[in-house]
Amino acid sequence: MNNDSQPSPLRLLLLFLLFFVVPAGAGLYLAPRLVATPKVGIIRLNYDIDDVSAFEFREQMAYVREARDVAAVVVILNSPGGAATFSEELYLNILHARRSFPVVASVDVLAASGAYYVAAGANEIYAKPTSYIGSIGVIGLLPGPIYIDDRLVTTGPFKAFGGTEDAAIRQAERSKFAFLEAIRAARGEALDVDLDVLARGEIYDGLQALEMGLIDGILSTDEAIARAAELAGLADYETVELYPLAFPEDAGGPATTATTYQAPQLDFNRLWEAPTGAAPGHYFRYVVPSQ
Repeated sequence: MNNDSQPSPLRLLLLFLLFFVVPAGAGLYLAPRLVATPKVGIIRLNYDIDDVSAFEFREQMAYVREARDVAAVVVILNSPGGAATFSEELYLNILHARRSFPVVASVDVLAASGAYYVAAGANEIYAKPTSYIGSIGVIGLLPGPIYIDDRLVTTGPFKAFGGTEDAAIRQAERSKFAFLEAIRAARGEALDVDLDVLARGEIYDGLQALEMGLIDGILSTDEAIARAAELAGLADYETVELYPLAFPEDAGGPATTATTYQAPQLDFNRLWEAPTGAAPGHYFRYVVPSQ
């Protein structure tokens, strides 16, 4: 038999390197550069829930729905609540987002009233032992007094005023029950407290909230981020602030990136101060009792 037709060991080695080792090495080198590392996005809901904060929240969630590399979201809450309509809107926004990716709520200092309403939309809620949670209920700012103006023509007696003060109070009660039912639906079997108790509007610390089933556990923010990654099935991931991605021009311009962005330091005085100049309407908001 002629052995000249058989490839030499050196040639076999070169072929192996060319067709197997080199492509594998190139793949290992290029993969991290071609495929972005999965990310857990951070949304911070600070201070009052109003038209501005609700808009910023929605835009950050919209960014995640379009982004391919953000696999989960953690909402960090430091808020006393705010306008009822915007609180309900963000709650519904999170419920919609959960169809596409897990959302975890992490209570930092305060998630009261409308802020807890927002958190209830998440897959899971975590807090610190001394976080403030609860204040479930409605504050209603009544419309002004009814008056007669000879120069004003309306097609109904309450067209210019929206209704009576009594009607506004009844509407506040309906809003309260809608709030309570949303909490019952969101927490499900985990809820271990009667709605009549929650309707008292008390505020609880994190340990009390855990006993009552208002939250799922006591975790630090970093642990809540890790839990969100676990829900998304991520073993290797990065954490990214979503505000500079959704609003790069407001986060410092092109020189500021998601990795260099520093979230503003929390202003505790602003967090606890009572609202001023609020328009008539319904608010899911905690107000610190006057001393």
